[in-house]
Amino acid sequence: MKRYFLPVLILFLSASAYSQTVSDVLRYSYLQPGGSARYLGAGGAFGALGAEFGAISQNPAGLAMFRTNELVVTPSLRFSRSETTLAGGNNVGFEDDKSAFGFDNFGMVFNTTPNNSPWKTFNVAIGLNRQNNYHQSIFYEGQAEGSIMNGFFADAQAVFNSGGNEADLYPFGSGLAWNTNAIYEQNGVLDYDFSATPNALLDRSQTLTTYGRMNEMILSFAGNYDEKLMVGATVGVPFINYRIEGEYNESDPGGGLDGNAQYFDNLTYTEYLRTEGIGVNLKLGVTYKISQALRIGGAFHTPTAIRLTDTYSNTFAYTYEDGNGLYSSPVENSPEGTTDYRLRTPWRAIGSVGVIVKKYGFLSADVEWVDYGANRYNLNAQVPSTENERIERELNRDIQQAYQQAMNVRLGGELVLDKFRLRAGVNLNGKPENGKDGFNTAFSMGAGVRSTSFYLDLGYRRGTGIGSVAPYAGAPVATTDIVSSDVLMTLGFKF
Repeated sequence: MKRYFLPVLILFLSASAYSQTVSDVLRYSYLQPGGSARYLGAGGAFGALGAEFGAISQNPAGLAMFRTNELVVTPSLRFSRSETTLAGGNNVGFEDDKSAFGFDNFGMVFNTTPNNSPWKTFNVAIGLNRQNNYHQSIFYEGQAEGSIMNGFFADAQAVFNSGGNEADLYPFGSGLAWNTNAIYEQNGVLDYDFSATPNALLDRSQTLTTYGRMNEMILSFAGNYDEKLMVGATVGVPFINYRIEGEYNESDPGGGLDGNAQYFDNLTYTEYLRTEGIGVNLKLGVTYKISQALRIGGAFHTPTAIRLTDTYSNTFAYTYEDGNGLYSSPVENSPEGTTDYRLRTPWRAIGSVGVIVKKYGFLSADVEWVDYGANRYNLNAQVPSTENERIERELNRDIQQAYQQAMNVRLGGELVLDKFRLRAGVNLNGKPENGKDGFNTAFSMGAGVRSTSFYLDLGYRRGTGIGSVAPYAGAPVATTDIVSSDVLMTLGFKF
């Protein structure tokens, strides 16, 4: 079975004054949409069918198929299990679990039926559909060569060699190491405990916990012309709330004077990052009934312009042993950093076809095209500078080289058994990484019951994926196997 890809590449902030990385753009453009339980259970393949609130974020023309006013709300549970293994040696994988409650969807549809007009309906919808869920927890431990101190020392050495002093050190990395005496001057020469053994074999562990969601508020309009042509538009306003908390530890198996790195005993480096943002996009859609049984649809999504703010901080503590015994520094806190920037995600084009099998249900398919290499940072919007422009240019160049165009396919169906419904679907998501072929796969299923004025639906989606985690640039990489399960329940009322 092919794996469903969950983008996971998390780096500490020690390498750069900017928290933005190439891999961050997938957090906002590689979408795993939720919405209603019916939408999820049938694989999200509603582009040519409509009359489904979760699908308004894909093809707004489907809004025209609603025949009544509706109120819909979808509470959800996310379960995530990860097994992470540090590369090399006899390191074993460690499992970690995380669950989270939230709302994947809520909204209202207002139906209008004009009199004596070829326009059979004119509908308006307002509400929210989830586009991504960031809840996840990762832990690993093992042995590997090298230390985070190598990077801190290289940064400090560059500052001192260029005529700077301790006040010029990077406050989120080398500055913390200097303040805890992990970097020091000895006989007028800058030094650290790994100068003779930069590739010392060390015990290490890392804990990472991520939180948050990307939810899109929608305001949609759609009309049904003569029961043949449906057209619609959605203004989407995504709200982003992402947070990561991490702790990284190193220790010398021998410890202190007799260890693999003389004098060094252990260190702890923590990271906190919160990203908040808001964006805007426009979605245009059309659906056409070729016959009562066969329908086709198409939609176009403009790029999403997102304004983001990162707030971040670090702590560092260091323990060493010399001739005077063991010394543990107090925990050193960095200042709180804040960066404002903008991101433009790619546009999308979607084609859909749906077949209504009399009163027995439907089969449907959506095909979506997106170019992940078209993501673009804008670091100059708030504080223009030559340095910001250089970093922006390098990041955008690296994005173009790292990611490619991809095709995403959603397939689904529903079986009608009087008032009961059974659903199943599959997602085939093209791999965003440049040079990788094929699809990443997720499966879903669902069931529901419907009456004239009320419906209750359940939906389930299971995805598996692989990712990688590195605590600092050039660190030994830990590989993560991830299994995520989304469980949704939708309550709907027609009036």
